Amino acid sequence: MAMGDSFSFIREGSESEPRETRSDGGYMPATAEEARRRGDAALRQGEYEEAFRYYKLAIQMDGANSERYLQLGDAYAYADQPARALAYYQRARKLNPRDPEPYFALGEIYRRYGRYDAAIAHFKRAIEYGANNAFVQFKYAEVLALSQQYAKALEAGRAAVNHEPSNGFYRFWLADLLEQLGDVEEAMQEMEIATLLNPEDDYYHFRYGLLCIENNMLPRAVECFQRALALKPQRSLYLTLLGDAYTLLNEPQKAAIAYQRAGNLDSYDRAELQRARRLAGLDYGKLPLQPEDSSH
Repeated sequence: MAMGDSFSFIREGSESEPRETRSDGGYMPATAEEARRRGDAALRQGEYEEAFRYYKLAIQMDGANSERYLQLGDAYAYADQPARALAYYQRARKLNPRDPEPYFALGEIYRRYGRYDAAIAHFKRAIEYGANNAFVQFKYAEVLALSQQYAKALEAGRAAVNHEPSNGFYRFWLADLLEQLGDVEEAMQEMEIATLLNPEDDYYHFRYGLLCIENNMLPRAVECFQRALALKPQRSLYLTLLGDAYTLLNEPQKAAIAYQRAGNLDSYDRAELQRARRLAGLDYGKLPLQPEDSSH
């Protein structure tokens, strides 16, 4: 799988195979596996050229093994050289066309650069060839959602949850998508489970609270915000939404205390507040008072 999380560009026409050149100088490992280990060590130290040299030596000694090309592709991806990473992933795919790893690695790069159709095709092929696990299904769901194929995204998201039902993140992501698509009831179910699986994640409790407001379950929303605040006591955004919940419950004294504790929100928190109120369905004058900074 591609190690890199960010790349500078994707060059069109990168289907051409990479050319190998024999490395000059430096230590010569005895085996391809030793070369791979030395490449890994160099990469961890940020010595990219040295890492490339060792991975290329591994290819020279074990060129029929598609894994060697994947390793060099991963190194180029990690070093923010996506065009070269693509070339080596494509070479690995050519050597072993039924190995899911090259398809997944290619899908990752295509996804990050907006080539969603290509990413979808590669993730789908990776799943077909055996990489049918929660992580790959999640990546597949993510790019399907980005390309607005929501029905398929839900199917893949549910598959990820079914593969790893105790993973709170996959449930949180699925709940977020369900909420966007208007299925608030199922979204609440998934979000509640996510908070139970990740009780120390304040943001999960906060988002569950927003869903509770949207579904007019105000006492539970208060409980959610209080749990979030138990983890992040000074978070102005959480305090403001707690004040909103108390306002909707017609408990003005408790609301005033929460708003006072929140204080004046900075520009970032004001933007987050606007987004949170929109998610909770509070963006059309449903609150009696909504001053810009919510410091009542």
